[in-house]
Amino acid sequence: MPALKNGRHEKFAASIAKGLNGANAYLAAGYAVARDAASRNAYRLRNRQDVRERIDELAGKRHGRIAVQQVTNGIGTGRPTLYRPELCEMARRLAMLGLTDAEIADALNIAVITLSRWKQNYPEFRQAIARGGAQADAKVADRLYFRAIGYEHKAEKIFHTADTGLVRASYVEHYPPDTKAALAWLSRRQPEKWRERQPDRADDAGGKSSGRARAGRAGQAAVRRGKADNRA
Repeated sequence: MPALKNGRHEKFAASIAKGLNGANAYLAAGYAVARDAASRNAYRLRNRQDVRERIDELAGKRHGRIAVQQVTNGIGTGRPTLYRPELCEMARRLAMLGLTDAEIADALNIAVITLSRWKQNYPEFRQAIARGGAQADAKVADRLYFRAIGYEHKAEKIFHTADTGLVRASYVEHYPPDTKAALAWLSRRQPEKWRERQPDRADDAGGKSSGRARAGRAGQAAVRRGKADNRA
């Protein structure tokens, strides 16, 4: 993502990414307030979505390089990867790609059971994977939504003619709504209204069985009445 439009917010995010605590980062950004107020304001500022995402990005660039180097060293030497906080960012990015736990473990050069143990023992690691998965799901949901309602985007067509040579023509590419995508979206948002209902086979079978049972009982009753009439 690009730098934050608010210069102070950008400085605050950069300071947090470097490891400063909230109050110090708030004051370093240029806000002239008492330290108690700086701590309270920093908490609110840090919880803004754009600021939080910017902090993650800035911290991720630094921590990501360290994590990648650790994993590379582990693979190169044949040694298992040891847990480090820097691996949280790498795990988050892997989860954003939609990887399963087994695939994340393979990328980190660890066993799946080790990944499970890390998730249990290190809340920040577990939360990083969960956050990455949620971001991946949100991106897919966003694409599915626009595929369902249809969308358009600017594009460029490049071709060559004998008269003019290379020609670049701008145009707008249109994608019509997709019925399957719309049904997939609605079936998850409002399942009680839009989820496709399968025939209840158990009820059907039960109905047929009940019908046969009733017919059998009626036939037996008729036989008993016939025998009674004969005796009479």
